[in-house]
Amino acid sequence: MRNGEVEKLRERLGLDRHEFAKFLGLSSYGSMMNIENGVRNPSRLAKKVLRYIASLSKKDALAFIEELNRHEPK
Repeated sequence: MRNGEVEKLRERLGLDRHEFAKFLGLSSYGSMMNIENGVRNPSRLAKKVLRYIASLSKKDALAFIEELNRHEPK
Protein backbone atom coordinates (compact mmCIF):
# COMPACT_ATOMS: atom_id res chain seq x y z
CA MET A 1 0.00 0.00 0.00
CA ARG A 2 1.16 3.52 -0.74
CA ASN A 3 1.94 6.30 1.72
CA GLY A 4 -1.22 7.52 3.35
CA GLU A 5 -3.39 4.56 2.34
CA VAL A 6 -2.94 2.68 5.60
CA GLU A 7 -3.76 5.76 7.64
CA LYS A 8 -6.84 6.51 5.53
CA LEU A 9 -8.02 2.92 5.94
CA ARG A 10 -7.48 3.04 9.71
CA GLU A 11 -9.35 6.33 9.96
CA ARG A 12 -12.21 5.05 7.76
CA LEU A 13 -12.62 2.16 10.18
CA GLY A 14 -12.56 4.48 13.19
CA LEU A 15 -9.63 2.73 14.85
CA ASP A 16 -6.79 4.41 16.70
CA ARG A 17 -3.15 3.54 16.06
CA HIS A 18 -2.93 1.27 19.09
CA GLU A 19 -5.94 -0.80 17.96
CA PHE A 20 -4.71 -1.05 14.38
CA ALA A 21 -1.17 -1.93 15.50
CA LYS A 22 -2.55 -4.73 17.67
CA PHE A 23 -4.63 -6.04 14.76
CA LEU A 24 -1.56 -6.12 12.49
CA GLY A 25 0.56 -7.77 15.16
CA LEU A 26 2.85 -4.77 15.53
CA SER A 27 4.67 -4.18 18.77
CA SER A 28 3.85 -0.52 19.23
CA TYR A 29 2.12 2.69 18.32
CA GLY A 30 5.46 3.86 16.89
CA SER A 31 5.59 0.94 14.46
CA MET A 32 2.13 1.87 13.21
CA MET A 33 3.22 5.49 12.75
CA ASN A 34 6.29 4.35 10.81
CA ILE A 35 4.09 2.37 8.41
CA GLU A 36 1.65 5.25 8.01
CA ASN A 37 4.50 7.67 7.31
CA GLY A 38 6.27 5.38 4.85
CA VAL A 39 9.31 4.82 7.08
CA ARG A 40 8.55 1.12 7.37
CA ASN A 41 6.71 -1.20 5.00
CA PRO A 42 4.15 -3.72 6.20
CA SER A 43 4.94 -7.37 5.54
CA ARG A 44 3.59 -9.00 2.39
CA LEU A 45 0.95 -10.80 4.44
CA ALA A 46 -0.07 -7.57 6.17
CA LYS A 47 -0.36 -5.86 2.77
CA LYS A 48 -2.67 -8.62 1.54
CA VAL A 49 -4.83 -8.35 4.64
CA LEU A 50 -4.92 -4.56 4.37
CA ARG A 51 -5.96 -4.71 0.72
CA TYR A 52 -8.64 -7.25 1.60
CA ILE A 53 -10.17 -5.21 4.41
CA ALA A 54 -9.95 -2.08 2.25
CA SER A 55 -12.22 -3.84 -0.26
CA LEU A 56 -14.86 -4.55 2.40
CA SER A 57 -17.58 -2.33 3.77
CA LYS A 58 -16.74 -0.73 7.10
CA LYS A 59 -19.11 -3.12 8.90
CA ASP A 60 -17.61 -6.22 7.27
CA ALA A 61 -14.04 -5.00 7.76
CA LEU A 62 -14.61 -4.40 11.48
CA ALA A 63 -16.26 -7.81 11.83
CA PHE A 64 -13.24 -9.41 10.12
CA ILE A 65 -10.83 -7.57 12.43
CA GLU A 66 -12.87 -8.57 15.48
CA GLU A 67 -12.85 -12.21 14.39
CA LEU A 68 -9.09 -12.23 13.82
CA ASN A 69 -8.49 -10.58 17.19
CA ARG A 70 -10.24 -13.52 18.85
CA HIS A 71 -7.42 -15.76 17.67
CA GLU A 72 -4.53 -14.12 19.49
CA PRO A 73 -1.49 -16.38 19.82
CA LYS A 74 -0.78 -17.66 23.30
